Order: sequence, then C-alpha cells, then structure tokens
Amino acid sequence: MSTAHPRSRRWPARLRSLAINLLLLLAFIVALDWFRAPDASAIAETTLTTTNGQTVNFQVDPRPTVLYFWGDWCLYCRHTSPAIERLQRNGHRVVSVAMQSGDDARVHAYLQRHGWDFPVVNDPDGAISQAFDVGTTPTIAIVSNGRMRMATSGWTSYWGLRARLWLARLA
Repeated sequence: MSTAHPRSRRWPARLRSLAINLLLLLAFIVALDWFRAPDASAIAETTLTTTNGQTVNFQVDPRPTVLYFWGDWCLYCRHTSPAIERLQRNGHRVVSVAMQSGDDARVHAYLQRHGWDFPVVNDPDGAISQAFDVGTTPTIAIVSNGRMRMATSGWTSYWGLRARLWLARLA
C-alpha cells in the first residue's frame, strides 16, 4: 500500500503532459518555419545591392550571413530589429530587405529614428521578397557558402539568432 500523498502522484503525469505539449508546440513551430522559409535557390542565385551601393553575393562570401526581411509597418519587426542591430554591431554579417516600406529616404529615416544602422536592400514594390517567396515578416534566413542553412519567421531573440549562426558554422 502506498503512503504517498494523492497530489504527489499527479506530478509525474502533469510533467509528462507538459513535456508532450511542449514537444507538439516545438514541432508546430518547426513545421511553420519550414513552410514559410524563403526560396533557397533564389538566395543562392541572387545578387543584391544595398541602398548604400554595397553588393551582396551569397556565393562569393562564405561567412554566415543573417538575411532579414522586415517592414516598417511590421509590429514584430520592431522587437526583432534591435537583435539584428546588435548582431551587426558585434561583427556578424547582416543584410536586411525592407519590404514595401517606401523609398530609400523613408527607409533610412525609419532606421535612423530607431538608431539602427544595419545594411538594407530596399524592396519598395515587393519584387525581391516575392522572388524569394517571402510573405511573412519578420523572416530571417541564415545563409552560408551560398546556401540557406536555416530560416525562421516571427519574433526571435538575439541569443536565438546567435545559436543559429553558431549552428550554421558547424554545417
């Protein structure tokens, strides 16, 4: 006969239920990221030019690169962009694409207003994001040696991005 308190017997079942729910949530997030990932072949074949005239060719530069699709109208981007800026300031290669956010002057004014200085490719009509099959903001791809290593969409943290960059270096 067990002398354990009835409540103490419920904890293993609750923990098992919590673990199952967390695994299901993680599986859902991974599936959603896979479904919304940019077109990897388009990334490999495209050369972009930032508003400052810098050419970006993912085939030429082997360093892991954070490719960040955002919009000045995107609420989640306002929380993700500081992490992108921090990565860039800490020496990581960052290239962003401003989706349908106006002309170059408007995009630069927006960045300046927030104190962000990461490189930006302007996509005022959405042609670049459409070519990359990106319809969700923010979308972030980690590109290394001309290949997309992983992608995520929605808010992510600085440390989440650092972990993805670290994993890309291992691949």
